[in-house]
Parts: sequence; structure tokens; C-alpha cells
Amino acid sequence: MTKEAFDQKMFEAYIAVPSKYEWYSRAFEKMEQSGGKYIWYWNSWGMIGGVWFLLYRKEMKPALTALFILLILGAFLPLGSFLIAYLVVAVLIGGYGTGEVYHTFTKHNRDIRAMFPKEQEKSIGVMSIVGGVNSVALWAGAFTLVSFLLILVGLRMASPASAALH
Repeated sequence: MTKEAFDQKMFEAYIAVPSKYEWYSRAFEKMEQSGGKYIWYWNSWGMIGGVWFLLYRKEMKPALTALFILLILGAFLPLGSFLIAYLVVAVLIGGYGTGEVYHTFTKHNRDIRAMFPKEQEKSIGVMSIVGGVNSVALWAGAFTLVSFLLILVGLRMASPASAALH
């Protein structure tokens, strides 16, 4: 296999969603042009999904860091301020989440190639295991969002202002 074909197979094994190959290819190219620095590259799903997007993409450290920050903020801020803080964190994940995916890919790519310098097929197999997506996070995120919305509806219905309307 040629170096270009091997590079492409490693990339595809890591991204794991064929419909996203072109998008991540453009994003990774921009990251490489910046010299590997963290740059703003907008990802709507990163913003909408927030922590769940990071978990879906197997970015555990940034996901847990963001979740910890949100839990601390949620414990100390009033609800209105917390929602603004949550929106700020979501926008940051939307802008920098793809950079996190890129940096994790380059680290795994370098490490796997060093482990298996002569075994391309094994390297591709390992990349598909450490990369790819975590579909459980997708369902957990959807469940959490629906639960949150139902709680908000329940709180609204139980509030004294809504009782006065009945």
C-alpha cells in the first residue's frame, strides 16, 4: 500500500463515519496549515452536543473537563447565570472541539505507527478501535436532553404562575 493510501486508511479508520470524511479532511488540512496550533474551526454539532459531542468522538479528557467545569458552575451560579455559562462552554466546544479531535488523531497516528512500523493492516485496525465514535454517547445525550426538557416542562407546569392560569 502506498504512503498516501495508508494515510487515507488511517484517517478513515479514525473518523469512522464516511459522510464526515470530507468535512474532517478540510478541517484537518486547516489545522495542519496552522502548524498544528489550536484554531477556531466551527462545528455546529460540537456546539449543540457539547460534552456529548466530545464523548461521541471519544475525547474523554476534554469531555470530563468540560463536564466538571459545568458541574462546579451549576453548583454555585443561579440558573440564569448558569445557562449563560453553559452557552459559553457550548460555543467553545463548537469552535475548538474539532481541534481536539485533530490533536488526538495526530497523537494516536504517531503512536500507532511507532508501535507497528511494518504492519499497516494492524495499524489501521488499532486506529479504528482507538478512534471512531461512541454511539452510546449519542443515545445518552439524546436521553439527557429529552429528560432535561421534560423536567423543565414539569417545573413550568408546577410553578405558582401556571397554577394561577388553571
